[in-house]
Amino acid sequence: SKGFDFLYLDEEDYARFDKGTVVAREETVDGKKVYAMDAIIGEGLKSTAGGIGVENLQGSGLIAGETSRAYNEIFTLSYVTGRSVGIGAYLNRLGQRVIQMVNGPMILTGFGALNKLLGKKVYTSQD
Repeated sequence: SKGFDFLYLDEEDYARFDKGTVVAREETVDGKKVYAMDAIIGEGLKSTAGGIGVENLQGSGLIAGETSRAYNEIFTLSYVTGRSVGIGAYLNRLGQRVIQMVNGPMILTGFGALNKLLGKKVYTSQD
């Protein structure tokens, strides 16, 4: 079937990250060793000092591009198990279907912008 089994880094790209930044397992794709990503960890690493906002947005942009292209090729689905805010909520909506748990709200913008739009202080946080 069509689709993706995992997102991965080749050996050269994987080696660029500090140990512990990317949690991955070795896989083989077209006879080459790659690292299938299980998690991207940023907190407390010198490579992410000052926040990882730019890195997150770059990753989100890549995911958005792949999801958008996949939309016309395969069935796309998002499964929302927790709060999804901002770009994460938009990414979910790029797919053809969304399964959303009752306690998994999708907030397309921050609480400050919502309050400004409503003209009064209704929300105090993303919670």
